[in-house]
Amino acid sequence: MGLSWDTNQFTKKVVVRVYSSNENRKMENEIAELLGHGYSIASQTGTGSHVNVGRTVTGAVLTGGLSLLFGASRSKDKITITFVR
Repeated sequence: MGLSWDTNQFTKKVVVRVYSSNENRKMENEIAELLGHGYSIASQTGTGSHVNVGRTVTGAVLTGGLSLLFGASRSKDKITITFVR
C-alpha cells in the first residue's frame, strides 16, 4: 500500500520497517519521510545472509549433486529499523 497506510496516517507510536539488501533507495526515502513526520530511529538490526542447509541439501538430492557446483542456497540480507514517536 504505502508508508502512510502502514503507519495509519503517521499516528502509530512505533513503526517497524524491514528492508532487503537491494532496497537502499526505498529505505532512504522512508527514513526521510518518517523523520519528517516526527519519528526517530529507536533501533536498527541487520541480518547477514546465511546458508539455508535444507534447501541446499534438497537441491543436491534432486539434481544428483549437480546443484552444489552452483553454490549453496543463501538467504538475502535484511535490515530492520524501528521508529518511535
